[in-house]
Amino acid sequence: MVKHRNARLRLFGLLWLAGMAGVISLVLVPLPLLPEGAPPAAVVRLLVLVQPTVLLSVAVLIGVLLAHRLELMAPGAEALAAGRSWQKAMVPQLLPGVVGGLISGAMLTAIALLSRPLLPPAYGAAEPTPLLVRFLYGGITEEILIRWGLMTLLVWLGWQFGQQRQGKPQIRWVVVAIAVSSLLFAVGHLPAAIALELPLTPALLGFLLIQNSLFAVVAGYLFWRYGLESAMIAHLTVHAVLALIG
Repeated sequence: MVKHRNARLRLFGLLWLAGMAGVISLVLVPLPLLPEGAPPAAVVRLLVLVQPTVLLSVAVLIGVLLAHRLELMAPGAEALAAGRSWQKAMVPQLLPGVVGGLISGAMLTAIALLSRPLLPPAYGAAEPTPLLVRFLYGGITEEILIRWGLMTLLVWLGWQFGQQRQGKPQIRWVVVAIAVSSLLFAVGHLPAAIALELPLTPALLGFLLIQNSLFAVVAGYLFWRYGLESAMIAHLTVHAVLALIG
């Protein structure tokens, strides 16, 4: 029992540190022009890190407490926390993650090209998010927040109240969890567009929601079938594809 508890504590620490790398990378995102009388930029940057740090801590805790009951896994991190070979645990996740990322990258690129004539010019002129932020926060932290935390919680709610904790979670609850978490993942990208003062036209709103939710469905499936790191690999691959094409 003690050994199991220690492994879970180490798992929490590993995932929290991995997620915090992405949170800290947010300091690279340029701040909007601060109004007169606003706190100093250094204070504003510190405040910007508080909310994602709290959300990350909650998401990691949810996953550590609930994921194993639902047969949801972070195989590489769990192996490392238990003192097993994390490389061996990662092997089954590599190919699905890369393939999922390449397919998603091609799909998102096609959507972007088809949508370009409909989007406001300000969208194309907006300063892109630094690549390191896209890799660390997008590829790692967002997966911990959305898949490990939110999706796990949604599957648990279906299992807990929809089937009274009997047997494995039914596929319908997994599908609902993937759909809801994917929509919330997409909606979560809207504040960034607002911060950039982009006009949220119906075309831009639809583009952001469709593009992000479609990838989130892929990532949710990978998390369910292969593990958290597979979803991370897919997310990292998507950003690599988009960076190379862009």
